[in-house]
Amino acid sequence: MTSSLVGSEMCIRDRNKVIEEFQEKKENELIEVILKDKNSITSDMVNDVEFIVNFARTREAIRRLATNDKVKYFGNLIRNGYLSGEHIENSKFEEYLDILNTMSYREIQFLIDYKKYCEEKSKGKKVKYNRWAYFRKEYAEIQQVTEVELWSVFMRIKRTGFIEEEYETESGDVDADDNTFNSLVVDSNGFYIDNSFDRFYKICLLYTSPSSRDSTSSR
Repeated sequence: MTSSLVGSEMCIRDRNKVIEEFQEKKENELIEVILKDKNSITSDMVNDVEFIVNFARTREAIRRLATNDKVKYFGNLIRNGYLSGEHIENSKFEEYLDILNTMSYREIQFLIDYKKYCEEKSKGKKVKYNRWAYFRKEYAEIQQVTEVELWSVFMRIKRTGFIEEEYETESGDVDADDNTFNSLVVDSNGFYIDNSFDRFYKICLLYTSPSSRDSTSSR
């Protein structure tokens, strides 16, 4: 075997070792999150067949992650879904697992920050979950992105059903029969957070969601 082949083999082995160590690190972090409240976990909970299968699916999901940013969210799904006094419906677990798989870490953080922004600006009043007009300017500056890029991120988040666009319409003239508009102007008024996000937030994101705005004073 030539020296170049030997060197290549060693390089591959070293890379495999790095990958194995990284996989182990992610799995250890997953277990750490799941066992955060281990005193409340019973043998019946962890011996449940549905829990065992879905834990295996979650473990496989985090093994496919290129970074460990989202591991805590997968851990929350298992812990809060099965080991904290609640037994999540299997269909809902599958939906949430798929959402965690498909959403990027940045998309999750942007959505969390938008929720917190809306709550902060409500100041104890009934929360209004559409404060896009103010949020987009401040947040684009914080994240150092354009408002157009921020908009495109939220359009991708929209596929989850957790946010929807709110529209304003301005009608034109009506015809003689009062039932036909000559023109209709439709403008987007930004995004509002759907109620369906609340449960996902509590199960998957709560307790491990530091805001990227926390270090920045409110304006």
